[in-house]
Amino acid sequence: MQFKALLLSGIAIALFSSSFAQDKIYKRNGDVVEAKIKSVGTKTVTYLRFDNQSGPEYTIVKAEVEKIVYQNGSEDDFDRGRSPRPSRNHDEVSTPSEARLNYKSNVLAISPMQFSENGLGIGLSYEKAIDKKGIIAFYLPAAFTLNLNSSYYDYTTGTNVNGHQDAMYYLMPGVKIYPTGSYGIVRYAVGPSIVVADGQKSSSVYDPYYGSSNYQTQSHFMLGIMVNNSLNINPTPHVYLGLELGLGFTYMNQVGGLNQGTAFLAQGGFRIGYRF
Repeated sequence: MQFKALLLSGIAIALFSSSFAQDKIYKRNGDVVEAKIKSVGTKTVTYLRFDNQSGPEYTIVKAEVEKIVYQNGSEDDFDRGRSPRPSRNHDEVSTPSEARLNYKSNVLAISPMQFSENGLGIGLSYEKAIDKKGIIAFYLPAAFTLNLNSSYYDYTTGTNVNGHQDAMYYLMPGVKIYPTGSYGIVRYAVGPSIVVADGQKSSSVYDPYYGSSNYQTQSHFMLGIMVNNSLNINPTPHVYLGLELGLGFTYMNQVGGLNQGTAFLAQGGFRIGYRF
């Protein structure tokens, strides 16, 4: 009678233990999935959720798995022979090919082809990702442009004359919003910026009394807002390429200290930079 009781107790303990035995999937991003493994293929792993073994099957790309520890203690280590996985302070990316790239959160770029509503010039920008996935980034572009097509009509000589090239300096602090995060090979971003610009404005004024024109160069200050759209390309962890276009309008547009009313704002160009 005692032997029978011991036998039944042993069977009960075995069944109880097996009901709580589970496989564990260790992902390369640090997550651990408690599962019941169904199959391990050449490219994918198929499993059931341990807490819902009568539910649907799930499939995970094998490149995202570091190792599997089975309920009996054995392991499949898929991380052997691979380059070390990114540390926890690096942001996750959306595809296995991007998982090998170690993206940094800072970007310093130069724009050798910069334009504004004033003319053509050069630009410089700094970008810093604020959150872990790089969805929101602080953005600080600066630009210098010249009005290379400036000319005016000289009523005295009756000819068009090359005018002053009206240098303008721009500072445009704002944010860039990446809907899918900034850590990827190709990413789109949109965001607002405040525009502060200072420089010169030239114009020709005709004096009917003397029958001649008076060409004047005055100070020009603008304050406004702009929305920037950009295509951001990161072919390597450190190389950055970008195309940008921003459109907006002024709240303040002063020429010679006098407000001239609302004016159109535009900026953009091609950027090449370094991630660090």
